[in-house]
Amino acid sequence: MANVVERIRTEHANMERLLLLLDRQIEHFEEGGKPDYELLQEILFYFSDFPDKCHHPKEDLLAEKLLRTDPERAAPLRGLSEMHRELAAMTNRVASLVDRVLMEAELPRDHVAQATREFIEAQRHHMAMEERHFLPLAETLLSERALDPPQEEIFARQDPLFDRQSEKRYTELIENIIAWERESGSS
Repeated sequence: MANVVERIRTEHANMERLLLLLDRQIEHFEEGGKPDYELLQEILFYFSDFPDKCHHPKEDLLAEKLLRTDPERAAPLRGLSEMHRELAAMTNRVASLVDRVLMEAELPRDHVAQATREFIEAQRHHMAMEERHFLPLAETLLSERALDPPQEEIFARQDPLFDRQSEKRYTELIENIIAWERESGSS
C-alpha cells in the first residue's frame, strides 16, 4: 500500500515542478514577453498524457477500493473522479488556447494568462486536497495485503517525464525543468 501512496506523492511532486515552470512562462507572458510556446505545449501535453490517462485513473481505482473498504470514512472521495474529469477538461481548454495563439488567433493576452493561472491553481488545489485527505486515508485504511491493485497499464507505467527510461518526447522538457531549477536555486 505504502508503495502506491508514495508513488502518487512522488508524481504530485513531479507535477508541481512542471507547474512552477508553467508559472514562470505565464509570468513572462503577463509581463508582455513571449513565452516558449513549444515548452507550454509540452507541459500541457504531459498533463493530458500522464496525469489524465495514468495518474488520475490510478487514484480513481484506489478511491474505489477505499469506498468499498470503508464507505463512511471514504465518502468525501465520491467526487474524485469528477474532479479528475474537470481537470482534464481544463487541461484541454488551456492547450487549445495555446494552440490558437500559435495559429495567430486574436485572443486577449489576459484571457490566456487567466485561463492558465486558473489551471495552475486548480491543479495545486486538487493535489493539496489529495495530500491532506485522500492519501492519509489510503494509508490508514489499506495495508499492503489489502490493496492488491489490478496489474493494469496505469499501475505499470512510470511517470514518463521523470523516469530515466522515459519516452524521448520528454527529454527537452526535463532539461528545461532542471535548467530552471538551477537558475532559481530550487533544486
